Amino acid sequence: MSLSRSLGFRFLISSPGAPARRAVLLFAALVGCAGCQSATYQAAKLPPEIAAGRVDSARKVDLSSLARTSVRSEAIYPGDVLEVTIATGLEEKSPERWPLRVSDAGDVGVPLVGTVHVAGLLLPDAEQAIRHECINRRLYRDPQVSVLLRNRKTVRVSVVGAVAKPGTYELPSVNCDLLAALIAAGGLTPEASTIVEIRNMPDATAVYTAANPSRTVAQTGSVRIDLIAAGHGLNPDYRIEDGSVIMVREQEPKMIQVIGLVRKPNQLKIPPDEEVRLLDAIAMAGGLTTELADKVHVIRNLESSDQPVVIQASMREAKRGGSANLRLAPGDVVSVEETPLTFTVSTIQNFIRFGFSAAIPGL
Repeated sequence: MSLSRSLGFRFLISSPGAPARRAVLLFAALVGCAGCQSATYQAAKLPPEIAAGRVDSARKVDLSSLARTSVRSEAIYPGDVLEVTIATGLEEKSPERWPLRVSDAGDVGVPLVGTVHVAGLLLPDAEQAIRHECINRRLYRDPQVSVLLRNRKTVRVSVVGAVAKPGTYELPSVNCDLLAALIAAGGLTPEASTIVEIRNMPDATAVYTAANPSRTVAQTGSVRIDLIAAGHGLNPDYRIEDGSVIMVREQEPKMIQVIGLVRKPNQLKIPPDEEVRLLDAIAMAGGLTTELADKVHVIRNLESSDQPVVIQASMREAKRGGSANLRLAPGDVVSVEETPLTFTVSTIQNFIRFGFSAAIPGL
């Protein structure tokens, strides 16, 4: 019995509600005209290009792989505020302490001394650099220089979408990357997809690039990141700027349709981060209306083709496990088919149920 004919028989002998009727119409629309042209495959011998892909989940992402190239946290970077003290030993009182901000070029303007480049240096090295300039410029003979880190430069980042604690956070500029932002926001929720978008404001000012302390780069626009690809090192280096907005997208609902000889034909949502196989879908649809039902057709649309393919499966073989228990893909239509045997049994059952009850008074 053909696919469309068996569906027609089932529709005539049963009294489905609106959802079931819509399911039949949807299935007919998918395969009515192209059914004879659709390629047919066996569930147990499915080519890789037809098989459903494995579920990509943000839970499987190693977030540590999202960190940028590590930088020395104890080094000096543009935007940091230093406290510089120069003592000669001749002061009558404590030497003055100057709070100095490191410029975007990596310099500090030390009073009486002038500009000194300190970006990328450790604090002891910065002390020696300032001391050298004091002596080289003949300002002091044997100065004692002290450099302390008063404040790190911070950036404000907004994290929205599928994270535990959406909000705006201040992060140290030197360690501001996607990993730090996601950790500050409490991590990803179970509904998070693997797609993250970094939106930088169009009027963003030039920012310091840790990989190259001698230059600054202005980044604007949006960067779309696939966490799975980024975890494999396929994504280029990126920066989080002051005012950036990080959008963690939620997974789009993934649906399958189950129709035919099931108790609750309907559209079903695939649970996040889970794969659904043929037997799972039948169970989610309330199970079979008759244990004699065995023939199943799965209609699958492929991105590489305008025509859907038909995958033939067997309930008995699926219960044995393995590839016969077909992994379903979002958008699949699962039809438990009417066969001559199930049609005959169903007709007899309906005749007994309605024919005899109508003939016997009080039933």
